[in-house]
Amino acid sequence: VRKHWGNIGPGTAEEKLATMRRFNNDLRAGTGNASRGQELFAKHCGNCHQLHGTGNKVGPDLTTANRLDLAALLANIVDPSAVIRREYLSYVVSTTSGRVISGLMADQSPATVTILDANNERLVFPRNEIESLEETDVSLMPERILDELTSQQLRDLFTYIQGVPAG
Repeated sequence: VRKHWGNIGPGTAEEKLATMRRFNNDLRAGTGNASRGQELFAKHCGNCHQLHGTGNKVGPDLTTANRLDLAALLANIVDPSAVIRREYLSYVVSTTSGRVISGLMADQSPATVTILDANNERLVFPRNEIESLEETDVSLMPERILDELTSQQLRDLFTYIQGVPAG
């Protein structure tokens, strides 16, 4: 299963379920503004995700994702390590000089390993300078990414994410 699908973690902890319920209640309490949501997306999500052609492609492109399924969207955001598709498995590289870098495996050859980090930087490591290279079961996407948003900002962000682009 892991070979074809990637990491599938244990069920979501009760605390994360409570967080999803709280966010769901906040989202139902009013309406959002897609314009403000687009700014929030650029700030909080666009460094790794692309939506409607804007943003980076470190993580999955959200344009074709199931964005209308609010429960699935919240689950993926609140608990990003629960299900990690194979192409988005994270690796930790420890070098002989003491550097420790986490990121996605962008490329590898007999001579080098290329890691794409959370800042969308491609880092190339010669294999003879790698002390260890290990796959992790933790998503590159940070947890608690929505915690700093107000209820209104949350509604704005989700209005943009779940909407259809103008034009």
